[in-house]
Amino acid sequence: MMKLNRNANVTTTNKSLDEPLFSAEQCDALFAAVLVHDDIYSDARLPDVIHLDYSQEQLTQCYRICRQLWKDGVDREDLLAIINKIYRHRALSAEDQLAFRYLRAKIKHLRFAYAAFDERHRYPRMFHWMTAIMGNLQDAFKNKQHVSANRIAILVRFFLARLPYFLINKEIDKFQPSTNESFRQYVLDEIKFIHLNLAKKAITSKEFHEVRKVISRLVALYDNLKILYPSPYHVSISQYLSTINGLMGAMHDELIIKKFKKTQDYYADEFEMPVEIRQRLVALTEKYKATF
Repeated sequence: MMKLNRNANVTTTNKSLDEPLFSAEQCDALFAAVLVHDDIYSDARLPDVIHLDYSQEQLTQCYRICRQLWKDGVDREDLLAIINKIYRHRALSAEDQLAFRYLRAKIKHLRFAYAAFDERHRYPRMFHWMTAIMGNLQDAFKNKQHVSANRIAILVRFFLARLPYFLINKEIDKFQPSTNESFRQYVLDEIKFIHLNLAKKAITSKEFHEVRKVISRLVALYDNLKILYPSPYHVSISQYLSTINGLMGAMHDELIIKKFKKTQDYYADEFEMPVEIRQRLVALTEKYKATF
């Protein structure tokens, strides 16, 4: 689904990523959009035609604002302190829970941005590992799986140590701006992945989650576009994707509970995708058929 383009050889410098800075209003607007990426808009409709015509400069700007949001909004020491509280006390205050949610949201959004806007269309490896493990920690902590949460917290602390975190930053700085052709193919590959899973009569929880991750990446993509290049077109796609993301997210929370209670095998047991979710996914893939 995410392909490495070995012909890409342009790396954007640290300075070009940092300057000029986006305004606080732009960053705040983006983060506000990120926090409601799974809101439900029952009447959301897709535009009649979907295009993928964005310049390399527009795509690079989308990445830059995500990087700034992460760079200015994620403090390693603050995050490490929260992880230590989970490990030592098996509890977080309401304030710490909110802070963890905000920090993780900014980290996830930068990871999504790398997938969409970097020419290689893949996550930086160590950064991805850390982000994924943080997700596992959140699931275990939320479902009161304290033994698992403690074990996972140790792994997160490893990535937040000075040397691993330095290497993660070095990975992130090796951004290679995507061409329009590469970006277009990336989005179509994502849509084709959804289409292939819709062709199955039944899917596992893991497969369901993989489809939801594609939707989450697409929501993140249009969050950037609607903030930097505001238009009813971008807003309508964003709301439609957010609705699917919210519906799938609520169902995945139930699947995770069944996983921890051992009432449903996450990787083997199959089920039919709910009609409401399937219909919205089918409508989404249909809009892109003309561009396949």
